[in-house]
Amino acid sequence: MKHKNSFELFDYWTEKRGQRAAPSRTDIEPADIRTLLPNVFICDLADDNQLNFRLAGTALCALHGRELKGTAFSSLWLADGIRNAGRTGASVATGAIPAIMSLDCLSQGGRVAQAEMLLLPITGPSGLNDRLIGLLSVFDPPYWIGHEPVVGFSTTGIRFIDQTRKPVFLANRPEVRLPASTPIFANGFAANRKKVGHLVVLDGGRRD
Repeated sequence: MKHKNSFELFDYWTEKRGQRAAPSRTDIEPADIRTLLPNVFICDLADDNQLNFRLAGTALCALHGRELKGTAFSSLWLADGIRNAGRTGASVATGAIPAIMSLDCLSQGGRVAQAEMLLLPITGPSGLNDRLIGLLSVFDPPYWIGHEPVVGFSTTGIRFIDQTRKPVFLANRPEVRLPASTPIFANGFAANRKKVGHLVVLDGGRRD
């Protein structure tokens, strides 16, 4: 966990959790986390075990250029990451195990921004582990965020947080690094890209 917003929500969730595996949805007071709300979301499990957005903050919806309420959590990922994202989210909700995901946010125009997503289990009215509260935090938001829609996430790492151990900067479990996805753009071709320092270079243009 690297972003200050993630630490803030995690600390709040831990306080509300107490000695339980997860706090109840009713324990979460929106006014307590009002500065985070634009990037906060809540998902619950449907009968088919698919995780869907129950609530989604305005900044998160603006990032994708669409309303997310009622859509599948995994639909935010590029095609090759959908299954893994869905399984990760479901594991957090049903297993009451928090997780932090490192992400590449790929825009419609081929731009890339780095972000992290915090996933924290909460319980619903039934008391069952069937939902989660999450937060997306973009690092050093570039100028195009909110203007050029993100077409999909690519997961570059996942860390599950062991609640039975004291979190020393939440490093008690190593992050599992994942290979980066090749983005697919609206014109139908996959862009070849490579990292040069902090930049992402896309091959293209004239060849002569």
